[in-house]
Amino acid sequence: MPYYTQTLKDRAHPGHAWVEKIRTRYPVERAIDEVLSRKLNRRSHSAAHRTDFEHIETRLLDYLRATTAQDDIAIANLSRLSGGASKEQFTFDLTWRQNSGTSDTRKLILRMDPSESIVETHRLREAQVLKAMWGEIPVPEVFWCEPTEEHLGHPFLIAGFLEGIVQPEGGDKASGLGMYFEPELRNSLKDQFVEHLAHIHNVDWRQKDLSTYDQPRSNSTEGNAWSLGWWQRVWQEDAIEAHPIVENAARWLWENMPIVENPVIVHGDYRSGNFMYTKDQRINAILDWELSHIGDFHEDLAYSALEILGTPLENGEVLTSGLMPKDEFLEKYEQMSGNIIDPKRLVYFEVFSYYKAAVIAVATSLRTSYGSKTHLDAMMNLISGFGYISVSALQRALDKV
Repeated sequence: MPYYTQTLKDRAHPGHAWVEKIRTRYPVERAIDEVLSRKLNRRSHSAAHRTDFEHIETRLLDYLRATTAQDDIAIANLSRLSGGASKEQFTFDLTWRQNSGTSDTRKLILRMDPSESIVETHRLREAQVLKAMWGEIPVPEVFWCEPTEEHLGHPFLIAGFLEGIVQPEGGDKASGLGMYFEPELRNSLKDQFVEHLAHIHNVDWRQKDLSTYDQPRSNSTEGNAWSLGWWQRVWQEDAIEAHPIVENAARWLWENMPIVENPVIVHGDYRSGNFMYTKDQRINAILDWELSHIGDFHEDLAYSALEILGTPLENGEVLTSGLMPKDEFLEKYEQMSGNIIDPKRLVYFEVFSYYKAAVIAVATSLRTSYGSKTHLDAMMNLISGFGYISVSALQRALDKV
């Protein structure tokens, strides 16, 4: 059997030996290895994804009763949320006795893994970074997290539900990409957007409980190597077909990898669509932390400023996350963070960001849809189109270096 045909067979039905080969060849953080290996080990066995609402509610109630030791805890109004490309999300009203001892009802959100996701991530990592950011910047409050499949059949976390606006009225952008904000609204939001990112990068992560995050050494390439290794491994696990541009980009990124003098918490997906704001135009939540890791602050900057994630205006200008020109974004960031931006490193992470987008949208989105492992097959096929746009942008970025 030709090598690539055999590789496609292994990806569709990965055996133990092949999984171990992938793990050895593409080392990643321990928690990332855990979720990627679990994905492969389940791939040959999991059926098309189905969700039984009644089953979820019963098991969720059992979990909460056991966790809180409250037999009179009650769930109401469990319903699936629309939107979101990577996790199944439900809202529900929970009545229970909180720290004060008095009974209260709050609206909560349940984030649960599907059979396979467009990004395989670790719920405890997400819960830990949200707790680390609680009190630092606006984020949802985490109440419970279960990183195993024991209780609901999939890992999950439960957090407070926040009311707010993600897309302006009339917005219909998939996952918030290319979102348009009216000039008055963007003027109100843009400084907040940069200020929160600057603060994320200045949080002392060594003083936080981030036990599921491997800690890269300062003045080394470890943080960048783990980040690139993550996506190279995902490409090798999920790609439906070979692609020379993606393979060439990986080689260039390894050969030109910069050191990280002072590693910071990297959000990993900081853009429009992943923050929420109130009617009085105040950002009240930074969302979707599942891709966060410890690495180089330039990674967030380059990703946020990608043209394919921005909003083009009639004059040809592209606004970073629909809020401001790239130069203004970078200038404000330097002023607010105290970090000095290295233009060469920014170029490196532009290539990296297009590479990551291509891996997610070309390889994994098609793989999950092809295997009927997600509740969002139509969206996965739509996102694959964005992936080929990313590949084209990746080639243009490589042509410039």
